[in-house]
Amino acid sequence: MPGVSTMNYKSHLLFCFFCIFLIISCSKKTTAVSTTEKGIKKDLTVENVIQSVNSKSINGKFIQAKGQVSLDGSGFFSSGSLNLRIAKDSLIWFSVTKLGIEITRGIITMDSAYAVNNWENTYWKGSLEDISNQYQVPADFSDIQSIILPSLHPQSEYMMNTHALGVTMQQQGSLVKKYSIDVPSFLISSFSVSHGNSDLKVNYADYTAKDNFVFPFTHTHYTRNANDLHETKIKFSSIAIVDKINTPFYIPSDYELIK
Repeated sequence: MPGVSTMNYKSHLLFCFFCIFLIISCSKKTTAVSTTEKGIKKDLTVENVIQSVNSKSINGKFIQAKGQVSLDGSGFFSSGSLNLRIAKDSLIWFSVTKLGIEITRGIITMDSAYAVNNWENTYWKGSLEDISNQYQVPADFSDIQSIILPSLHPQSEYMMNTHALGVTMQQQGSLVKKYSIDVPSFLISSFSVSHGNSDLKVNYADYTAKDNFVFPFTHTHYTRNANDLHETKIKFSSIAIVDKINTPFYIPSDYELIK
């Protein structure tokens, strides 16, 4: 079914690259607290919230994770096994297999992104600058990494609102980015960003304590682009800091480039 697999292949790419080109970076931070609620400490500052959140985040040079990924209800052509490998602050590598056959493999570096579709012998490539120019939004590798490994940017500027269940950290700009954080656990429960007719929301659940970090084993991504709405769910089965990772990637010469 070529048409079906092409649609879902592009949708899986949407999940990866939507996170990149819908992000903007800021360079300052603030300690402003605009509202307070009973049950939340009134002396909370942006700095100590960032420190509390990031103290529980995974912190290792090489990270490897596995799980199951599904799109829009887990149809046969829209689900598979995910293998994810990250070299912190430099590279993200992923592979999706179905019944033991690799369907998609991709790699994202600090300035470029590549993906191959082994089902249809096609590939996609582009620089983060290309993505930025096409969608008129700055593309930032560190932000997609922080969506996969939930954390806050210490040097970013936030406005903090407190409420009954925790705090909301919001970044203003051409994009509005919001992090909902539970208190007193200081775990990120959701992240959202909006730009024009496009929206991304990520819900995090099933936080599990590992050796020296806490990680949400369920990620649910909701993406809206014009009238298209997609749900991508990742159920991780394992994640660990490792000594090294292998990230093999090549594009066969007979594969066709997707524009």
